[in-house]
Amino acid sequence: MKKKSTLPGIVILAIGAILAVVVGINGADIIISIGIGLFRLLMIAGIAVFGAGAVTTLIPLISNMKSARETQKAAEAQKALEEEEARKRKEDVRGLVKQLMDEEVDFVPVGNILLKEMDDMDEFVERNDKLFVYNDMKEFESMKEIISQARNALYHNCRGIVNLYVALETSGEFTTEADKIIQSNNELLNNAKEFLLELARYTNEQNEDTDAVTMIQDYADAIGQSLRHTYD
Repeated sequence: MKKKSTLPGIVILAIGAILAVVVGINGADIIISIGIGLFRLLMIAGIAVFGAGAVTTLIPLISNMKSARETQKAAEAQKALEEEEARKRKEDVRGLVKQLMDEEVDFVPVGNILLKEMDDMDEFVERNDKLFVYNDMKEFESMKEIISQARNALYHNCRGIVNLYVALETSGEFTTEADKIIQSNNELLNNAKEFLLELARYTNEQNEDTDAVTMIQDYADAIGQSLRHTYD
C-alpha cells in the first residue's frame, strides 16, 4: 500500500507558523499602519493556515500508522496460517499412520515404530528451538532450521512407508523397502541428537573451542547428507 505523503502538510504548516510569527513580532507596527481590524484578520488567517497545516500533516501520519498496523496484522495472520498448515500436514501423516493401523493389523508394529520416530523428532525440534532462545547462537544461526528440515524429511519417509504398505501390503518387498526407510529415519534421529548434544556442550563451555564447532558442523553436514538421500 502506497504511503500518503506528509510533505504538503509540512509546507502549509511551516507557512502558517512563519506568518503567525511575523504578524506577532510586527503586530504593533501593523496595528499603527493598517489598523486593528486588518491585524486581527491577519492573525486569524495565520492561525487558520497553521491549523490547516497541522491537519494536513496529521492525517497522512495517522493514515500511514494505520496502514503499518494493518500490514503487520496481515503478516502475523499469514504466519499463523502457514504454521497451521504445517501443523496440519504433520498431523496428516500421523493420521494416515493411525488410520492404517486401525485398518490393517499387520501394519501395527511398523506403525508404532513410525509414531515413536515422529515423537522423538518433534522433541528434538522443540529442544533445538529452546537452545537458540536461551543462548546466544549467532555463530550457528545458519543451522537453526536444520532440525526442522530433518523432521520434514522424517515425516516424508513415514508417509512413504504408508504408501508402500498400501501398494505392497505384507510382501517381502515391503519389508525390505520399509526397513531401508526406517534405517534412514534412525540415521536422521541419531544425527539430530548428536547435533543437539554438541550444541549444548559448546554453549555450556562458553568458549570458542574449535573442536566443538567442528563437531557441530560435522553433524549438521551429516543431517544435510541424509536429507539429500531422502529426497533423491
